[in-house]
Amino acid sequence: MLAYHYSKSDNLDKACQYLKLSGNKAMKAYSNLEAFHFYKDSINILNQMPKTEQNKREQLGVILSSAIPMRLSAYPEDSLKFLEEGEKLCKELGDKKSLAAISNFMGMFHVYTGDVRLGRKYQEASFEEAEKIRDVGTMAPVGYGLCFSYFLEGEFRKIVKIAPRVIDSLEETQMEHEFFGLPTNVYSGLQGSYGLSMGFLGEFMKGEQLCEKALSIAHKINHLFSISAAEYSYGVLFAVKGDGKNAVKHLQSCVEYLEKSQAVMLMVPAWSHLGWGYYMLGEVETALKFIEKALEMQMNIGFFASYIHWFPTLIHTDLGNLNDAKVHAEQGVNSAQTSHQKWAEGMLRIPLGRVFGKIEGSQLHKAEEHIVQGIKILEELGMKPFYVHGYLWIGELYSDRGQKEKALENLKKAEAMYQEMGMDYWLARTKKLLEVVRI
Repeated sequence: MLAYHYSKSDNLDKACQYLKLSGNKAMKAYSNLEAFHFYKDSINILNQMPKTEQNKREQLGVILSSAIPMRLSAYPEDSLKFLEEGEKLCKELGDKKSLAAISNFMGMFHVYTGDVRLGRKYQEASFEEAEKIRDVGTMAPVGYGLCFSYFLEGEFRKIVKIAPRVIDSLEETQMEHEFFGLPTNVYSGLQGSYGLSMGFLGEFMKGEQLCEKALSIAHKINHLFSISAAEYSYGVLFAVKGDGKNAVKHLQSCVEYLEKSQAVMLMVPAWSHLGWGYYMLGEVETALKFIEKALEMQMNIGFFASYIHWFPTLIHTDLGNLNDAKVHAEQGVNSAQTSHQKWAEGMLRIPLGRVFGKIEGSQLHKAEEHIVQGIKILEELGMKPFYVHGYLWIGELYSDRGQKEKALENLKKAEAMYQEMGMDYWLARTKKLLEVVRI
């Protein structure tokens, strides 16, 4: 009320003060969107005031404060505008440390809204600047941001190089419990990203150890969004492995903590993976309900993740809904190409080829082309748990066409890889198909 009162008067200093205090109070209550609007009003008032150095620094501080609820609220209106204002102020003030932070937030914005390549460029530039400063307080949040960018580009091998470097620095300086101006605990977040990346590369045992550590730290500091992020990493790791029971356990917990903290940004992938977990448990209706919910949310909040279409593609194919499966696969491939998410393109080309192989009157070479191309993309990225599906489904394709030798060759390769990685759900599906081929 005081903030509103002063904003209508000539006392702009008081208006800014109470708007900031209102934003801080809203943040503590996890009212992220409300907090963003308070900070936004404060920034707009500061824009009306004289451009003194003190006012510029004040405005920069509010912009940095607004970046946290901005991200948790999935980047509402004027988000980029304020970040660009912050970048300009940093350069005018010669504030390299704040510039690294703003560049980090801008990178996250572009990654989240669809331009992954541009986002990564911001993150890499920010990380290089942070390393020049040689300040852990700057390098840690920027390193976390860069890992976020690499994740949506499928550069998991880069994450497993950068994350442990930053983790070691945090341990050496005993700064494991710090947030560094981010909405999540950086140490826990990096452990989770590192662990999940190991899983995407097929190292599930190591990945589980790291995700367990991330979750333990998050619970120790008792921070809602940090817990939800750690549960997300752990749950997705199990979903990739094919462990539906543990995927559902952790992702259900993730969704509950996201709702408590009013954090929108992870909702789309969390609901999608939770749906996939239920599908692996045989609960098809629940699976489709959650995945459709995720797709609807993606349209409403603008979260740009092409790989989300992987889940409905697989489920509709298994159910025989080939037209629906084809639509989702093609949408996913197209959006992946637009957003430069090469790994998502690879993931979706494989089931798209499978769909073409099952559609009546389709040509074998078209199905083969998509699957082989998908395998190649994912092999180059080292994504073993995903390109192995290509061998399973091209084996299925050859089996359907009566090409027994080719089918056995690819299915045996898939069987060995699934067994090596402990992907029991997928191993069982492969063995079942092998039994049919061997008859």
